[in-house]
Amino acid sequence: MKISYISNSSCPSQLPNSLQIVKTCEYLSKYNNQVFLILPNTPSYNLKISNFYNIKYKFDVIRLLRFKKLPLGLDYYLFSFLSFLKAKRISELIITRNYFVIFLCVLFKKKCIMELHNAITNESRIVRFIFSFFNILSSRSISKIICISHGVKKKYVKDFNLQNKKNIVVLPSGSSLDIKYKHSLNQKRLKLGYFGTINPSRGIDIILKLAQIDKLNNYYIFGGTKVQMETLKRKYRLKNLFLNSHQNYKKIQIILSQMDILLMPYSNKVTVSGNVSNTVTFMSPLKLFDYMSAGKLIISSDLEVLKEIVSNKQCVFVKNYLNPMSWLLEIKKIKNNVLKRNVIGKNSFIKSKLYSHKHRVLKYLEH
Repeated sequence: MKISYISNSSCPSQLPNSLQIVKTCEYLSKYNNQVFLILPNTPSYNLKISNFYNIKYKFDVIRLLRFKKLPLGLDYYLFSFLSFLKAKRISELIITRNYFVIFLCVLFKKKCIMELHNAITNESRIVRFIFSFFNILSSRSISKIICISHGVKKKYVKDFNLQNKKNIVVLPSGSSLDIKYKHSLNQKRLKLGYFGTINPSRGIDIILKLAQIDKLNNYYIFGGTKVQMETLKRKYRLKNLFLNSHQNYKKIQIILSQMDILLMPYSNKVTVSGNVSNTVTFMSPLKLFDYMSAGKLIISSDLEVLKEIVSNKQCVFVKNYLNPMSWLLEIKKIKNNVLKRNVIGKNSFIKSKLYSHKHRVLKYLEH
């Protein structure tokens, strides 16, 4: 099948949504589909997508050259229209998170799949009106509606009266890392790692505070730009804090394997770049699935949306997660209990096999 995935995002970039889109295209290609990824001409890095994301199964990348900035405002609609015209001509199926592209697919009766990651309140008034007035999500042109979490599905089922829709399914994120499981060892100093964007809602402040108050362990942060890391290095001159800018995806599994504990200190309000809306009840973070694939102990904020994937058998949850001392208490409790670290890490590793991009794509194409 010829499939086009239309994305507004910069790619390659350090943002997880770009990673997930690329990996979806890669594994669609694996199963004998001809795949086209249609993008604006806004790469954040001067590298080929295939090298940046360690692509094994090739697909075609088409950039609309006139869009050298992220398509916002009127450019959003123009990009949506031009990318739709391109995709309509070259493919049988269109996949996208772009609401206006979905509207065009319905208008021109083009077969499509929509991914939903957030509430529609994030979209413009025009888009909200179109989807509500024309009942777009009930159209037969939409072959499948993919919700990133049960929270997202419940929101759309309620708001758009989709109780009888059989094609709205929950497909969490996944990982494509292939890491061989290794037992953790009992060490005097543990390596605690965080991988992701440098955003207060992701709990960076918690990790920096932990490095200040916990001199017995080492803390590693991998994410953000070189400028962001240099700023943090000047502010936090700590011998047990190691700050590194965003790494290419092919390097991640090597670095993850070197950690003893992996941290997910989300706040009670989680935002994405350029967006002020709170996604804490909807998210399905790629970080979680990559962490699980590493087979290391995960310590996380106690958020209900994460418990759709992992339980206390695969993760240690911090109840009072806005308080750094609560994190330190959990770290101290688990540090010398190497057996518990290994049991929980192994459980996480085993469960990760249920959440790969490979299996996610097979669910995409089901029926």
